[in-house]
Amino acid sequence: MQKIEWTRDPADAETFHAIPLTGRNNELLGIFFVGSSRRELVMLTRQILKISGAAGAAAVLIGLFVSFWISARITKPVEELAEGAREVAGGRWDTRIDVRGRDEIGQLAKAFNNMTQTLAAQKERLVQTERVAAWRELARRLAHELRNPLFPMQITVENLQKARKLDAKQFLEVFNESTATLKAELANLNTIVGRFSDFSKMPAPQFVRVNVNEVLRNAVRLFEPQFNAVGKPTITPELFLTEPLPEIDADPDLLHRAFQNLVLNALDAMPAGGTLTLRTSEHEGHLRLEVADTGKGLTPEECSRLFTPYYTTKLQGTGLGLAIVQSVVSDHHGTISVTSGEGRGTTFRIDLPQRQAGKPTKPREAAPESKSTPSTMAAASD
Repeated sequence: MQKIEWTRDPADAETFHAIPLTGRNNELLGIFFVGSSRRELVMLTRQILKISGAAGAAAVLIGLFVSFWISARITKPVEELAEGAREVAGGRWDTRIDVRGRDEIGQLAKAFNNMTQTLAAQKERLVQTERVAAWRELARRLAHELRNPLFPMQITVENLQKARKLDAKQFLEVFNESTATLKAELANLNTIVGRFSDFSKMPAPQFVRVNVNEVLRNAVRLFEPQFNAVGKPTITPELFLTEPLPEIDADPDLLHRAFQNLVLNALDAMPAGGTLTLRTSEHEGHLRLEVADTGKGLTPEECSRLFTPYYTTKLQGTGLGLAIVQSVVSDHHGTISVTSGEGRGTTFRIDLPQRQAGKPTKPREAAPESKSTPSTMAAASD
């Protein structure tokens, strides 16, 4: 048998079989060649290969589809759970996930929904508890602040009543002294009421283009007479302000008041003198302001309660100064934090966004002019 390829196409090849023809005495008379075409065999083989390839490709596609479907059934619920967890971490405690099926993923989603429902209920109870506690603290603090001037006023009035028995000259002396005391205590009462009123009526910020360095310098300039006051320990201000610093959308008056409170708080923390350090910089798309003192520092418990309204670490003070600062920073969609350690001073850090999303911004205005004395709101420092 011999295969002869007439062309390069295997289908054109033929197979020949040689059959010998012999005589009576087995002599070779001739050879008979029988040829057959290989076209049908080649075409059949090709067809089989095509069908096999198509079947294999279909099997791969079906396998991929089934794998994708199974993967989607498993990964999509997990992704939804992960997204729900991120929303809960972001403060949306009422987040819920659609429960599908009764398998392990469905049970996990059901447990997640139960957890968020419990968290939402606990949050509401916590808010109500905090409101009650805040009102009680407000009443306690206000009563304490008002009692201080009321007691000497009561004593003064009693002295006036007793002075009626004295002669005219002695009565006049007691009267003048008593009225001076009453005026001073009434002024003190008016100051206390004004501070509480300022905190309760914090105005909404009017955003304009503001240079934070300029506002900070004006706020610090108010306290320059106190840095080297005669008879008092020296306080050295050190300003490390990044220049140029991008302008931000802010209310210059509110920032001015907040900066005053921070500087005044730092001065009060250094009765024996020290160094007041102020820094500005850009940090991850925000503007960062740091106010640091070299005072005795605070305990971790004091740091955790520092921004609570009416909480103060001082013998005299309303505990509103830092609460006002936090309110201003919050209205500017920024953040404020404090780091401290006993004997290592205290640092307040404020991060403010450069732009206020969705807020109309007016053209830049000049920063508030420095005044000879700190404003009422600045005097409300802790």
